[in-house]
Amino acid sequence: MLDIQNLSVNYGPIQALKNISLRVDEGEIVALIGCNGAGKTTTLRTISGLLRPASGQVQFDGKDITREKPHEVVRRGLSHVPERRGIFANLTVHENLIVGAYTRKITEQGFDEVYGLFPILKERTKQVAGTLSGGEQQMLAISRALLAKPRLMLLDEPSLGLAPQITQSIFNTIRTINKSGTTVMLVEQNANAALKIADRAYVLEVGETVLSGSGSELLNNDEVRKAYLGE
Repeated sequence: MLDIQNLSVNYGPIQALKNISLRVDEGEIVALIGCNGAGKTTTLRTISGLLRPASGQVQFDGKDITREKPHEVVRRGLSHVPERRGIFANLTVHENLIVGAYTRKITEQGFDEVYGLFPILKERTKQVAGTLSGGEQQMLAISRALLAKPRLMLLDEPSLGLAPQITQSIFNTIRTINKSGTTVMLVEQNANAALKIADRAYVLEVGETVLSGSGSELLNNDEVRKAYLGE
């Protein structure tokens, strides 16, 4: 579904990504782990069209989307839940969801599906999004992306700033979303949680892919356990 070849991205004189190549197959959960500054967020932002690469190619469903604008990428069926959620704090929960569905015809069924995943949001429809808890804001960000009916969802640090119990709930929901037919690419500092649900994973270090394998293989890899799992 997603094929990245020799992708390089620069921030001025700093090379953030250095000829990385990776793939995401339909139906998978693929995790991207690494330390802060490894290039994980840059990878997702480049895939979704928010950044322009210096070189390389991003293909989605066999089509080159390397130079497409973000709204064009969304229309192709790729949604991005950004780091720190990116909700519209001054809009209500319902208004945020409507924004997420702007490329699609809004239906009651679509709203019912996200409320089924996150019932608390149905109780908060008229609440200003900036007054939600961190966990509720993450639920809203995921729901907003789902209303665009994505075939591939990019999730950037969904557990950031959340309590362990809420983190577990979010990861259970990610698994549910995947089982319902949405492919997932997951960037996550909580490597343990990410690898437990990932079919495959890549490890980024200073803008380069240094390891790859199944989630279980990397979870049991001594080098990964020492560097990212604190063992």
